[in-house]
Amino acid sequence: MKKINLFIISLLIFSFWIYFFKNYFLWTFETDLNNHVEDNYIEPSITTTESLLENSGSIETHDETLIDLNSWKDDNTVIQSSNTTAYKVVFNYFPSDFIDDAFDYTIAFKSFLYSDIINDKIDSLKVEMYKQKWESRWKMKNRRVKLYGVKSMKTPEMTAVWIHEFAHFIDLYYFQKKVFTDISDFFYNISWDWVHVIKSGQKWTDFVSGYAMTNKYEDFAETFTYYILHNKDFLEKTKSSTILKKKYDFFGKYLFRYREFNDTNFSTSTKVLGYYRDITKIDFSLQNFLEFLKK
Repeated sequence: MKKINLFIISLLIFSFWIYFFKNYFLWTFETDLNNHVEDNYIEPSITTTESLLENSGSIETHDETLIDLNSWKDDNTVIQSSNTTAYKVVFNYFPSDFIDDAFDYTIAFKSFLYSDIINDKIDSLKVEMYKQKWESRWKMKNRRVKLYGVKSMKTPEMTAVWIHEFAHFIDLYYFQKKVFTDISDFFYNISWDWVHVIKSGQKWTDFVSGYAMTNKYEDFAETFTYYILHNKDFLEKTKSSTILKKKYDFFGKYLFRYREFNDTNFSTSTKVLGYYRDITKIDFSLQNFLEFLKK
């Protein structure tokens, strides 16, 4: 009996140390690593922006929280949702009067965020829209998406950029790390040995775009965007790539379990190209997409 008790105690101590090692030591290491990866891949280094914002008295923010969805509408778009409770999303505008010029973009982004398909996947998110282009058109870090030069792009393309950046939010914050697993790893392990090291045997046709081959985080974001905006085209390509099929199935299994986007296609072209450099550059019907989100 003493031996059994000793064994149980030893097992409990061993389990405790594994838990401690995974949740404190490895978590800190992985967090530092992810921050490093974000700085180099997800968030291009922009050293002048923050200092300009801090030192300029003419740049202010406009915060919006718990808005009434019925107040955000125009002749073409009416945002509807069965959930009209508080949304943990804050919109900021730089400069503050940019809110008026950015109205159409805001409508598109909120239609996506407040849709029944997406809203339950958000706990805390800040969206910043900048009139100036600065040095980059977008970046995401610390639950904050920054979109630069918003008016320099048409609303559909900027919406695609927004969905791409939101994918990084899903990757880093919705798929939270568990004790022994990280859901995102199931996606990464399909094509990647390390952050920017592709597994041997992979072909360019196993990726949705050239940009997806940059690193595993961009692969996730580009595939996410393709899945949402061009699902039918994506599914067609899976017929010639078992790797793409695994990536397609990942989102249906772990994120969109009701297969909400299955067989949808908002592309404006009926021709599916074999290669895309950047998924956000593919033309799509924003009106059809927004109408779909209202269902």
